[in-house]
Amino acid sequence: MSTPQTLSQALHPHQHLDHRQRYLPSPQDRYLPPPRPSSNLSNGQYSAIPARPSSNLSNHQLPPPQRPQSVMSNSGYPHTHSQSRAGAEFTYGPGPTQPPPTEELRRTSSRASQHQRAAPSSSHALRAEAPGTAHMSPGSTTSNNHVQGHEETLRPRREKGAVDWVAYFGGKPPAEIITIHDDDSPAPGAEIQRLPPPTATGGSNAHHVDKRRRVNGPGNDMPTYSTTHTPYSQSNGGGSAESLHAPTTAPTSLSSTAGSITRAESAQTGQKRKRTTRNTEIERKKQEVEKAGPRGYLAEYGEYLPPPKQHRKQREVIVPVIHERQKPTEKVDDDDGHYIVQENSRLGERYNILNLLGQGTFGKVVKALDIRSRKEVAVKIIRAVPKYRDASRIELRVLQTLRAADEHNRNRCIQLRDCFDWRGHICIVTPLLGLSVFDFLKGGGFVPFPGSQIQAFAMQLLGSIAFLHDLNLIHTDLKPENILLLNHNYQTFTYNRNIPSSSTLTSRSSKFRRVLLSPQINLIDFGSATFDDEYHSSVVSTRHYRAPEIILGIGWSHPIDLWSLGCILVECWTGDALFQTHDCCEHLGMMEAVTGLAIEKSIIREVNRTSKRGDRNSAARFFKNGSLAYPQPDTPRQSRKFVRGMKRLEEIIPPTNQFNRLFLDLLRKIFVYDPKKRITAREALKHPWFDELVEDDGTEATRIRLERERMSEVAERERTREKAEVRRR
Repeated sequence: MSTPQTLSQALHPHQHLDHRQRYLPSPQDRYLPPPRPSSNLSNGQYSAIPARPSSNLSNHQLPPPQRPQSVMSNSGYPHTHSQSRAGAEFTYGPGPTQPPPTEELRRTSSRASQHQRAAPSSSHALRAEAPGTAHMSPGSTTSNNHVQGHEETLRPRREKGAVDWVAYFGGKPPAEIITIHDDDSPAPGAEIQRLPPPTATGGSNAHHVDKRRRVNGPGNDMPTYSTTHTPYSQSNGGGSAESLHAPTTAPTSLSSTAGSITRAESAQTGQKRKRTTRNTEIERKKQEVEKAGPRGYLAEYGEYLPPPKQHRKQREVIVPVIHERQKPTEKVDDDDGHYIVQENSRLGERYNILNLLGQGTFGKVVKALDIRSRKEVAVKIIRAVPKYRDASRIELRVLQTLRAADEHNRNRCIQLRDCFDWRGHICIVTPLLGLSVFDFLKGGGFVPFPGSQIQAFAMQLLGSIAFLHDLNLIHTDLKPENILLLNHNYQTFTYNRNIPSSSTLTSRSSKFRRVLLSPQINLIDFGSATFDDEYHSSVVSTRHYRAPEIILGIGWSHPIDLWSLGCILVECWTGDALFQTHDCCEHLGMMEAVTGLAIEKSIIREVNRTSKRGDRNSAARFFKNGSLAYPQPDTPRQSRKFVRGMKRLEEIIPPTNQFNRLFLDLLRKIFVYDPKKRITAREALKHPWFDELVEDDGTEATRIRLERERMSEVAERERTREKAEVRRR
């Protein structure tokens, strides 16, 4: 490295003031910084150095005002290099002493901080300055005497290598960064940039990571920390002061993720980040959409997550018996074993009955108040009949298995909260939900649901069915009555059209339609649910939603839930049940009429093989010569007419658009006679129908719900603010 020298010209001194009213030397007597290692001046040709151009202030020859002598006026300017880095100001005493060149020293310090050069020792600098002082004016002898006197007191600095700034700051960035202004423009206000807590970084030998430009605004930028040895300085190349306000432009110490996970991972240590083009950005967005699962109005239902693989079914649940202190004086059961419900009466130790919700063959369901939590719940009171009590214990075992496998109820199956035995009745406590899908249809005149909400029902039900099947469970009784809405609030829309129907004998129309604001549902009634490796009853499921293998008696398993789901989806489209019958042969005839396909001969052979000779209840009597023998001689005329009036699937759901065509394709894969060839719940969740979104009354109702929720939140915040102001007063 070349030895730093002082070059000056023997000209009359001129006094100048900078923007802070400090003395500046004339442009001819400024102190030139040491040359950079890569400079052309390293050859020692200093005689050809041209004079630096004068600053903007050099044309104003102002007389120096009288200033009090500063404490630092006696110090030589070998200290000015380090003091200028710290932002110190210099004052000089009166007399002909030449003031030190502050502007050039600041520029030198800026370059030195960028390139991390080792500063020359003080003794070498003083010795290099001695020859240059002979050319100075006589008035500069006082300053030289101070320099020579101070040289004796200074200890020579040890030359060190590159500073390990990571070790200097204790392995983490400093708490603040102070900006040093080093140009001729007016100095900005003092700004201190606070840094967030550092994250774990790599080794200390890592190179610079290229700064990334901000693309999505400062709100989406996540700062990360560099692992370089560069000091945490903001004086990098004379950048503008505006860049200090943006967290993405802090040099060397902060780097932005540019609001994108893909871009953040693309910039690796020691490598340049490739420029992101428009095509790669579009591909990235497509990949994110594919990985995100359902989109649009189906996104709120999430993606199906299977239960743990090694999950085991629960053992029999112990139902605690609650004894009364005093025997009841009134009758508590009716003749059929149903519990006599009395409003505002006690039910167990912690529940009060509010009102009756419904009644079935199993028992009754009441709305009750939990005294401890002050929340309303639903209590299923089983009939005091041994077979129903035994069935309820199986249901408790299933509910316990579901809760153990899905504590957060992601798969939308009703969850068990409590159970107890009260007055000979097993009581099952569950959350209180809204109306069933059937009751909502009934209240609206059986006007069907919009296509978007049918799609939402299908996705949720398929997730619940897949969850059950993964636990080796079969629901066996899927129907609209066993599907409860979380919230049955609705918005009325103008309909003014004919209602679709599954039969040519039915023609209906409606002017208005009730549309749910939220189609979220839960699956209930696991009283007849069965583990696939346990005993199977010969007849299960409600007639309208019964699969053909149950009618034919060839054995049933998980696929029967998919057939029931297909019947439910068509019912949501038309508002009426698809197979409205109570006769097995008529039911099979309706299936062939709707699907347009005859029952396979392989299934008929299986029926004939498994049926017993002379069994009048065998399904073999429904077939003759390898086909379904419908109508039979004793078939009523009304039944024949009704079966002939059944529409095919293409007529019920006309394939006029892609949404309907995909819906039809899914139904054709569901309504398959052979259960081995029927689509599974997991396969159905991947059907392209769920990628085809539609805009209808259902999506409009969702917008209305979101707007109401937003207005409610705003009103709640306003009430909170008003309460806070009242408290302050």
